[in-house]
Amino acid sequence: MATTVSGTESSLGVSGGVSGVGGRSSSKVNLIQDNTESKVITQIENEVNAELCKVHDVDIIELELPRIKAEGKKRNKIFETIHNIFNAEIVDNKLFIKFNGGIKSEVHKKVVYSLDQQLPTWWNQIDSICVVNGNQYRPDVGGWNPKPALNQRVFPIINPCPPPLLWIEVTYDNSGDCDNAINKFARVQPHCPTTEFVIVVVPATVTPLPANSNPGVGSVAATPKTARPSRAPYLGHLSAGNIITAIQWYKIKWNRHLVLGCGANIGFNDILEVYT
Repeated sequence: MATTVSGTESSLGVSGGVSGVGGRSSSKVNLIQDNTESKVITQIENEVNAELCKVHDVDIIELELPRIKAEGKKRNKIFETIHNIFNAEIVDNKLFIKFNGGIKSEVHKKVVYSLDQQLPTWWNQIDSICVVNGNQYRPDVGGWNPKPALNQRVFPIINPCPPPLLWIEVTYDNSGDCDNAINKFARVQPHCPTTEFVIVVVPATVTPLPANSNPGVGSVAATPKTARPSRAPYLGHLSAGNIITAIQWYKIKWNRHLVLGCGANIGFNDILEVYT
């Protein structure tokens, strides 16, 4: 479920302490550098807490980014503090905070592990920040080649980190979560002509999926469907240079894999095993 909250665009001056969200308070002692940052973080946390009190089953919260008086490097440092505390993306003065459960995180890890084996010279990362057209994104899984410069990896906003050549988002099969990922692809694709995009849609269910009836059988390349599947798990693939309407859809089945343009495969068994 995607939830939208309209933030208050008050000017940010000097303020006091920071309340806790999601058990992150211990990290803030070191992350927050001055009272201006504290004011920003407090305002964001208050709005997040208010929304979570109303809706507990949430995948994304969208907020208006508080107005920040600082400019230049100081402003970018505030952005990096926000990213270090929240799992957030900053797009067109809006803050998108993602809440990934254990299932999504497990898929992320399996995909990155597989990519590391297949693309050992690439920099394959989970949730790493990149900058596209002035906006700040965090692909669930990203593959860069070549690896960004050290200063871009350490301070990816102050020294804008480029987008990955492989951009993967993992979503649940609800309209809010899926739409957010697809809209993101449509927004960044014109500025990322060499990037290929993948959306992995998994079911939001506690019921295990059927086990592999033919374990040990060699994997074969999946073939695209004529239309987007109506039920998860399924996957969408957009080749580099194509617009969003050219996305191809695949049903995720045992002993199948997607052949990527970058030379790697996404094994569907890795995704299905999370649910068995």
